[in-house]
Amino acid sequence: MSLNRVLFAGGGTGGHVYMAVAVAQALKERSSGIDLLFAGTEQGLEARILPPLGFNLRTIEIGGLKNVGLRRLVTTGLQLIPSIVQSLRIVREFRPSLVVGVGGYSSGPLVLATRMLRIPALLLEPNVLPGFTNRLLRRWCQGAAVAYEETARWFGKKARITGIPIREQFFSVPDLAPHEGPLEVLVFGGSQGSRPINELVVAAAHNLSADRFSLVHQTGPRDFERISREYSSLRFPVEVVPYIDDMPLRFEAADLIISRSGASTIAEITAAGRPSILIPFPHAADDHQKKNAEALESRGAAILFEQVGSDPSQLAAKLVELDSQRERLAEMGKKSRSLAKPNAVARIIQLMEETVC
Repeated sequence: MSLNRVLFAGGGTGGHVYMAVAVAQALKERSSGIDLLFAGTEQGLEARILPPLGFNLRTIEIGGLKNVGLRRLVTTGLQLIPSIVQSLRIVREFRPSLVVGVGGYSSGPLVLATRMLRIPALLLEPNVLPGFTNRLLRRWCQGAAVAYEETARWFGKKARITGIPIREQFFSVPDLAPHEGPLEVLVFGGSQGSRPINELVVAAAHNLSADRFSLVHQTGPRDFERISREYSSLRFPVEVVPYIDDMPLRFEAADLIISRSGASTIAEITAAGRPSILIPFPHAADDHQKKNAEALESRGAAILFEQVGSDPSQLAAKLVELDSQRERLAEMGKKSRSLAKPNAVARIIQLMEETVC
């Protein structure tokens, strides 16, 4: 069987969707005749991200099963059978040669449907701890593309360490070199911003010397005006933006990054070889962001800073400490880059081809 029709199943976070998009775009570049289809939910980020990129999306109705209230749990339970029926219809009509489970709850019924129809399935898992759905599906898949050795243990011989698909420009960011002058810090909390990170960093700025630090702070659109006003009252050297389009360029200018620790963000940071202070989202499923951050911290590439139980003065103290240790930052950057995995897309496509053989 050849790899001529691929169904990408599920959505999960924006990072998961963009990861699948990177693979899908590479497949299109390799062969204009390949047929691609995404399947997810109307409520998921895939419904917002995929149509503008020109990808077709079919939807099913399914909710979450983990860390949800009783009402949602009952609703999802009632949706399980109909969602599998919907998935079977999509798979039968599209007739894929391979289904790629992207993550998110909607990938569950879709991968199970392919199992029932004896179509091979491959899972993409970018986090150290596999997501809830991928942990359930591991026995029914034929392969798993993972980013960490710790993750491979969950899937046994089915796993291959491929890395996480990201834009190639991140790999072209020059190595970090110690320099005199203000420490250039890039702050962001995802495309929509993070209010806790926004408030933590702007409060920490009260305890920072304006001649030793310069910030670029992506706030997200919701907090942009408010955070801009707070920095303005501080007279602190900062460029506040609601959204950053050219993130690789911003990484190149940064000596240090403060961010969440989602899998795609980790992949971008390591590809660019930048040191980071990682503030995991404390309510992420299975606390996977903390596990991602711990993986980098244990290798000397990042510093984990807990959102809960910490205060701005502690963050400011850590920044002052790192400002006085520029050589340490450069070394953290080298260790960060050593964890990067270039050519992840090519490795995943190779695994896809092997899975259908």
